[in-house]
Amino acid sequence: MCKRLTNKNILTLFLTIFLLIVCAGLSFARTVTDEIGRSVNVTSVPQRIVSLAPGITETLFALNLDNEIAGVTTFCNWPTGALAKPKIGGFANPSIEKIVSMKPDLIIATADGNRKDTVQQLERLGLTVYVINPSNTKGVLKSIIHIGEITNRKKDARELIEKLQNRLDNVAKQLSKKKRPRVFFQLGMEPVLSAGRGTLIDEVIETAGGINVAGLDLAKYPHYSAEGIIKASPEIIVFAPMVNDEGFVAVKNFWQKFGEMPAVKNGRIYPIDADLINRASPRIFDALEMMAKIFHPEIKYSR
Repeated sequence: MCKRLTNKNILTLFLTIFLLIVCAGLSFARTVTDEIGRSVNVTSVPQRIVSLAPGITETLFALNLDNEIAGVTTFCNWPTGALAKPKIGGFANPSIEKIVSMKPDLIIATADGNRKDTVQQLERLGLTVYVINPSNTKGVLKSIIHIGEITNRKKDARELIEKLQNRLDNVAKQLSKKKRPRVFFQLGMEPVLSAGRGTLIDEVIETAGGINVAGLDLAKYPHYSAEGIIKASPEIIVFAPMVNDEGFVAVKNFWQKFGEMPAVKNGRIYPIDADLINRASPRIFDALEMMAKIFHPEIKYSR
């Protein structure tokens, strides 16, 4: 026979639940070191997260943190759920006032893109800001783990990492004895830009089984003259589609001037989604597989 709950019983029950919630929050509270060496006090399991970069937003969604995302940048356009999230302004110039109004308990920024003074200003206002700094695919995997740790999504992070690592291993296994083509990655038209040493694009090209012809350049995003491109003599050209270049007309017209170049002569010029290749998120592994398939059409995906 069930006993009727008295006011005293109800009060005791609510107090017990409240204490359990408080204790859970206290047990999560700790000081962590972010990816640029800053000490960050994480006081509770985050419920209102602000993302300062598209790659961070994509990672949060991949870790099933959709409901905890309080704000994103105007450039956060994937997945579709990101489009419905409140906006905090641009990638390089977010609105501090807007961010503060969202009352975030965690802000995640990236060293490659977000301004240092933005992070410092938010920190001075007493907000918790964690900075990631991935520069290659291994760095992306580490950032996923770190974001999983500070958001209490360790299990989701581990499962995601395992899937991504398997895909990486699958590509590496198939490329172990293959000849690597010389690749030119075109980022701009006037001037022509490429991706040099130390960039995510450079590492993806190499991991996907190519040789980045700009990989020895000391500049991160070197300019290339017509003579420099001819000297590089790429066998494959990959480009990030230009804005307002419908049908890639401008790109195609540009490369017609280099008819004797191996890539042009053999028709090996390919577009790739700029958002895939430029963002340090789980989708960089989609870009890596696509590049590997371009360089070596015979390889197979593991998924």
